[in-house]
Amino acid sequence: MYERLDIMLINLLNNLTLMTTFLFLCNLLLNKIQESFPQYSRTFPYITGLLLGLLGIGLMFFNVSAPGGFHLDLRVLAIISAVYMSGRLAGGISLIILLLARFLLLDTSNPAGLFIGTTMLILAFVLSSLLFDGKHNYSWRRWAIIVECSMVLPCIPIYLMYNGTIVLPFLLVMFVYTLGGLFTYLLLTYLSRSNRSIYLLKESASRDYLTGLHNPRAFEAIFEQKVLHAMRTHEPFALLMMDIDHFKSVNDTYGHSAGDAVLSEIGELLHHFVRSSDDCARKGGEEFVVLLHCCNHEQARQAGERLRQQIEQHVFPLPDGQQLRITASIGISVFPDRSAEELLDQADQELYRAKNEGRNRVCAAGI
Repeated sequence: MYERLDIMLINLLNNLTLMTTFLFLCNLLLNKIQESFPQYSRTFPYITGLLLGLLGIGLMFFNVSAPGGFHLDLRVLAIISAVYMSGRLAGGISLIILLLARFLLLDTSNPAGLFIGTTMLILAFVLSSLLFDGKHNYSWRRWAIIVECSMVLPCIPIYLMYNGTIVLPFLLVMFVYTLGGLFTYLLLTYLSRSNRSIYLLKESASRDYLTGLHNPRAFEAIFEQKVLHAMRTHEPFALLMMDIDHFKSVNDTYGHSAGDAVLSEIGELLHHFVRSSDDCARKGGEEFVVLLHCCNHEQARQAGERLRQQIEQHVFPLPDGQQLRITASIGISVFPDRSAEELLDQADQELYRAKNEGRNRVCAAGI
């Protein structure tokens, strides 16, 4: 009996080791995809669901055979982890994968074991979907409810079937299930908080403190990636260089706090103006730059004109309660009509042309 318990414990610990390794690798992979391909962020739930579904299958093959032909493992934690990391969609995908694997890859000759295993998976998904709402994912109490209800309660009928003759194995399995749930909670909480800390550090290093836009250093990296992507995919993109007209007079007349308020408001306008696939940055002083993804000459000119009109029509509130209207000049260049080396210089030249021709206008190379 004790030798058998040793084997059960070793195999269940193998489950924990496999889960730890897989969750760390999955977290690294998702972070890498998010950093390199942010435009595909909507696919994260699908990727997470698939990966953790595969994790669950791996955990099934490290199962422990219990009396009566039942299989004990931690596959349920794969579904809970999927919902925790990427929401209900990811959990639903993992659930479907594990249900299919349960019927196709494992023995289905034991109806009771099949029923209990299926119940555990479904309960894990339903409870996780109800209790993980994004705000309370760090709550250990919710984790405890999910783990105990989806992993421990369904196993009680096994104990009752044997009229209490498997007390020690039952208690051992309950202990390891609870320990596995607690361990997974601590691991995912650590990964989530680490991701958040790293994100905040990167944001503070790459964002302009006043406008919340990318700073010049971050823009250089984004611009290089944009050029490489455009060269690979042969997709055009446009660069808009924008400068606030007579900004020095704003500082001289209303003070630097008013100038900061105007720059901050411009940042908000640009945040709402660009699409999720576009990028914008404060290049320095009152000069801003916008990268428009998949945008040709005519589309860039129309976008530049819309931006100019929005700024012209916007009322800028100042700290002292006064209101101000300003205008902006915009220069445009488009890749691949201009090489990457010429793109910034050309947009800058077009911006100066807009200034020289009277300001509050859009000038574009070749238009």
